[in-house]
Amino acid sequence: MKFPIKIYRVAERSMEPSVEEGAYVVVNCNYWRPARGDVVVLKDPESSAVLVKRISSISGSRIFVIGDNRALSRDSRNFGEVGRRDLIGKAMLVI
Repeated sequence: MKFPIKIYRVAERSMEPSVEEGAYVVVNCNYWRPARGDVVVLKDPESSAVLVKRISSISGSRIFVIGDNRALSRDSRNFGEVGRRDLIGKAMLVI
């Protein structure tokens, strides 16, 4: 069973100033329709880590994600587009 709400700690500075390193994000893991501008938590396609990124564009089932702090972000510019199945959920609250 998938829990509808999860909390993740942000381990990088790629989303600063919107989401600072060390902050926690409350994530809605229930189905939602991903949209450009959503802040999402996703599975890192290159490791077992999770990432917090912003959806930049959507092309069918492929999603381009990018960090707000582009100078410090490893994102779709590095690993390419991700699939919807890679999204864990939408960040609803930063604490």
